[in-house]
Amino acid sequence: MGISKILSSLWRNISLFFKNSNMKKGLSIFLFFSITILILFSNFNPKQVMLKPDEVAPRDIQSNVNATIIDEKQTEELREQAAAKVQKVYHEDIFALTSAENDIDLFYSNLENILISAEGEEEVDGAQAKPALVDLLKSSSTGFSDLALDHSTLADYLFNAGPEDLQQMKQGSLTIVQSLMDKPVTDETMEDLKLEAVSKIEVLPYSAEAREIIKLVSINSLRPNLIYNEEKTRLAIQEAMDSVAPVQKNIKAGEIIVREGNRVTEEQISILEQLGIQRTNNYTLTLIGTALFVLLSFWLVIGFVRRYYPDIYKNDMLLLLLGLVFVLVISISRFLTVIKVGDQPALGNLIGYLAPVAAGSMLIAILLDDHLAYFVTLIMALYVGLLTEGNQLFYAITAFVGGTVGIFQVHRVDQTSDLAKSGLYIALADIAAIITLLFIGDDLNLNTLVLGAAIGAINGILSAVLMIGVLPYLEAAFSITSMSKLLELSNPNNPLLKRLLLDAPGTYHHSLMLGNLAEASAEAIGANPLLVRVGSLYHDIGKIKRPEYFVENQRGFDNPHEKIAPALSTLIITSHVKEGVEMAREAHLPDAIIDFIEQHHGTSLAKYFYSRALEEDRDGSVNEDNFRYDGPKPKTKETALVMLADSVEAAVRSLETPTPEKIRDMVRMLIKDKLNDGQLEMCDLTFKDLDIISKSFNKVLEGIYHKRIEYPEIIQKEFDQGGDNTGYDDD
Repeated sequence: MGISKILSSLWRNISLFFKNSNMKKGLSIFLFFSITILILFSNFNPKQVMLKPDEVAPRDIQSNVNATIIDEKQTEELREQAAAKVQKVYHEDIFALTSAENDIDLFYSNLENILISAEGEEEVDGAQAKPALVDLLKSSSTGFSDLALDHSTLADYLFNAGPEDLQQMKQGSLTIVQSLMDKPVTDETMEDLKLEAVSKIEVLPYSAEAREIIKLVSINSLRPNLIYNEEKTRLAIQEAMDSVAPVQKNIKAGEIIVREGNRVTEEQISILEQLGIQRTNNYTLTLIGTALFVLLSFWLVIGFVRRYYPDIYKNDMLLLLLGLVFVLVISISRFLTVIKVGDQPALGNLIGYLAPVAAGSMLIAILLDDHLAYFVTLIMALYVGLLTEGNQLFYAITAFVGGTVGIFQVHRVDQTSDLAKSGLYIALADIAAIITLLFIGDDLNLNTLVLGAAIGAINGILSAVLMIGVLPYLEAAFSITSMSKLLELSNPNNPLLKRLLLDAPGTYHHSLMLGNLAEASAEAIGANPLLVRVGSLYHDIGKIKRPEYFVENQRGFDNPHEKIAPALSTLIITSHVKEGVEMAREAHLPDAIIDFIEQHHGTSLAKYFYSRALEEDRDGSVNEDNFRYDGPKPKTKETALVMLADSVEAAVRSLETPTPEKIRDMVRMLIKDKLNDGQLEMCDLTFKDLDIISKSFNKVLEGIYHKRIEYPEIIQKEFDQGGDNTGYDDD
């Protein structure tokens, strides 16, 4: 007994949980959130691996597609060979020789200064001059240290040398340096140049000391006259490497890249990366990133709907519809990513342009709202970029362009065939976008352009076919009356309209006139003109049951109401609403159309028969409520507009001499009467709307005048006080 109570209580709590609107909304959002994550995450190949060089392969790893990859190892070898052939770039130092000559002049100038200052010394051996000479020789020995004589010996020689000897040594140094630097000299050739200098100096006809001093000074003065340009050399090497065409290698589907038990090489990892088999990060990070992206996109869409479309946000079924369309589009896009075209990856990547975002865009525009469709199209285009490989940005741009054009087209639908034409416009837009993006991407080979254009055309056709195929099922499942459904219902060949034309031609004509009158006003106040027109066509189908009891169908026939009591006449007249609703349900008309049938009279008074009942009443037993329609009152702008147009069209037809002044007075009077009677209290028409409707009625009613039964005196008096003038059937 205790367990039974626990289970019963648990079941009640679960039932209450699912009856809560917020809970249902939350569960729906969570469900779509989870499905979307799975779709995105499934795009990451479950057969992918994360291998490292020299790691032992845990299994055979093979390619599942035909592909052309780049042999990076061989390509790199060729690039290195090309780089090795590039010569270094130098620029000439035009002041190098001058600087060398200046160094020689400076040495001998300093030498002369030391010797001149030593002439006044009393010591014959130049005890004070020698240290200065040794220092001078040492400072000039930085470029060459392989001297046959030491600096002290050379200093003694210089101290005792005459002016002619010094001049010969200076000229010898200049001659050696000038001859050696007359050809290109670089840092790399400096050592060879010094050896050449030594060999040249060794054969000079001077003393050993003089040759050593010339050697010391000359070699110290030598310098490169070509300076290495590192930046230009680097650019030349890079240009040579870039000029090497990548070495391509064909991989066949099923070909084993790495065998189980073998050590993995760098080359094999490169191949796996190009085939998309080698992963760069682990699945946990990918899942977290995917969830964050989906969370962000859902937050944007839900926030947008909640702020700008509160009616949709509050309607669980409409939110469910939005989620279904969204998931349908990304599911198909995910499925298309497995399609491969040919052996070339460049061609296979064009499949990303097939994503049927335009189908989802059109469905949302038709079933919900075109402005909402623009925003959701942008989000779906982002998903296309994530679901595809290759030029992901280009795929997303093309998807958004196609979806936007699709919304443009369905927004201007006037007949059902226009829905099919939308595919043509989407195809043209996709072709233009694809070709443009291929030009931007510098992918200009003819085969790719032709295939890209073909895929664009296929996308347009696929989107239109998908939209047209799915639309009826979504309309039926979610009880939505779309533009396409309304266009279908407006076809004169519809069985109910054909019956109305044959059985109640006057009512059919009245419905057409009413539709024209109400449609013009709907456009003026921002209501749905197509819904108003179709609602007008069907609002009186209940009169098919007994058409002869309604005045517009009595031309040439006796009026049957003259032979029956007013109460019975009222019952017959008002029953056309209930009978119309029954016929509409049997014909599976949408609820939006049934609303027009049910609400176009509201709880109005059948004044003609009410006045007759008052005239015939002897004991004051007439109850006004018995002469009113059952309702309900109009709940939307569209149904209220048809109510007003119905009364106005019928009343103006009853005028014998309709003039613009009489029409204006009649329209104003009837609208005021409906307002005072409370018939408009449940719809959201404003006084400004009523003023616009009045002006629109006045403009359209010219030329629509039909003879109609005049009202008895008592009703006319009521009109003078703001009453109705709609005739006994109130149409």
